[in-house]
Amino acid sequence: MTAGSADGLHALAFFGGGSGGHLFPGISIAERARERFPGSRAVFFRTSRAVEEKVFAGRGLETVPLRIGAPSGAAGWLRYSLECAEAEPMIRRELARGFDVAFGLGGYASLPGILAARILGIPVVLLEQNAVVGRVNRLLAPLASAVACSFETTSLRFASRQIVTGNPLRREVIEAVQAARPVSSAQVKTVLVVGGSQGAGAINRAVQDALPRLLEFRENIYWIHVAGDADKDGMLEAYRKTGWRADVHAFTPDLPRLMACSDLVVGRAGGTTLSEIAVLGIPSVLVPYPHHRDQHQLRNAEAFVRSGGAVLIDEDHLTSESLLRVLKDVLFAPERLEAMRKSIQALARPDAADAILNLAVELKQQCPPAFAFSS
Repeated sequence: MTAGSADGLHALAFFGGGSGGHLFPGISIAERARERFPGSRAVFFRTSRAVEEKVFAGRGLETVPLRIGAPSGAAGWLRYSLECAEAEPMIRRELARGFDVAFGLGGYASLPGILAARILGIPVVLLEQNAVVGRVNRLLAPLASAVACSFETTSLRFASRQIVTGNPLRREVIEAVQAARPVSSAQVKTVLVVGGSQGAGAINRAVQDALPRLLEFRENIYWIHVAGDADKDGMLEAYRKTGWRADVHAFTPDLPRLMACSDLVVGRAGGTTLSEIAVLGIPSVLVPYPHHRDQHQLRNAEAFVRSGGAVLIDEDHLTSESLLRVLKDVLFAPERLEAMRKSIQALARPDAADAILNLAVELKQQCPPAFAFSS
């Protein structure tokens, strides 16, 4: 292995995981790096959660599963500390083989890798997908060379450098944008329900309860529903019993194409989901996950509502009545639907991956790799 050229990137390390929302921005950067810097290496140090196996399936990316679980409670934090202490030397040995930059994707799994990178003097770029900075990124910000943010309103007090780049988009999202159909004028509208890479039980239950109350629209709506493993069969049966036309998935890697075919998205408000909604120009009904201490999904959703491209419904108020009202006020109101589409596209940053790679190249030139040898 040899060091990359001064004007390019040779090897990129990614740290984080736990959900598709954390991983997809890193995957986007790795895919774009392979296009810009042929032969470059990208390695993902991640957790071993089942959802991550699905996210990486068929992508041809190098991954290193770490034995790190989510901390919870005193015993959980003790276990997490021991797991990080065990993982850090292994990661450091791998990084010492010659990496140009380390990316922190957020979440508990990113901590030991970012610490290892800083010990070796490798530039660190943290990716923050949300309007409110996550706990681990707040902790690591003073150690980072730069923090790449998705929202103009994100505030990070102790970062040496903060830049708004937008959230990187996967290749399949860019392809979906290029292949997107014209705005629908048909009588049948497509509604996509998605709770993230693992589904969302509360949204699933609300839609299931609402289906019998929405029968006046049965001939005018086609549902696409990503329900998660636990709820797929129940949702499939709910649509069947009430006579709706629906395409139900537990998980699908084809979500960007399905999103591009939709007239309205009903889902959570994670930063990665919102960046994809924006670039695809899809009006949305956002139901923020209510149990995060920092309420970052609520802050994300509020930014999209201020733009005019989204409607916000608190999970406690997600009922058949509220869904019925949104369908009448938005889905079957062509002028409002088109106005929302234009508003949401104004927030899109389709070149985010390139902006972050440009930043990484700059940091590499300022800080040549401390370790680079042939193998």
